[in-house]
Amino acid sequence: MRHTVCRNPPGDIAVTPPPAHALSVPDPTVAEQAASALVGLSEFLRAHPTPTARVRICPDDAGDETQVVVPAEAFRLFVEILAELANGNAVTVAPVHAELTTQQAANILNVSRPFLVGLLEDNKIPFRRVGNRRKVLLADLLEYKRLDDQYRDDVLRQLTAEAEELGLGY
Repeated sequence: MRHTVCRNPPGDIAVTPPPAHALSVPDPTVAEQAASALVGLSEFLRAHPTPTARVRICPDDAGDETQVVVPAEAFRLFVEILAELANGNAVTVAPVHAELTTQQAANILNVSRPFLVGLLEDNKIPFRRVGNRRKVLLADLLEYKRLDDQYRDDVLRQLTAEAEELGLGY
């Protein structure tokens, strides 16, 4: 995924993301480059657990150099993105206030759209109607996912404890 970076007077930088349909799985070269960068940045994170780092961007074809201060959260997010790219996964970033279609929400939860619609109609996930369409806030969807994951972990712990009590040897 490529971003277009341009310098606007007086020195402001605008980053134009590619269109959403341009999302693609990284090729082996990109995955290898991401893995290499991940190693270096992971070592940096181990040495500096709460980094607010000054980053230098040095293009290969020019002598210009740009320095920016990157907040710790953004730096960690960048490292997570590199990890996903290194594993060959496509990555997208969305603001938590983004509204999703039911298909997009279903894809995030890895469920069918009809199953997601059932969750919405059962009031398990808040949504709003826009005409005859349902829209789900990403923040609400992620909260549902967090609670559902927590519930599944609790059930797994309970089943594991019961299996150990019964000596089932799992």
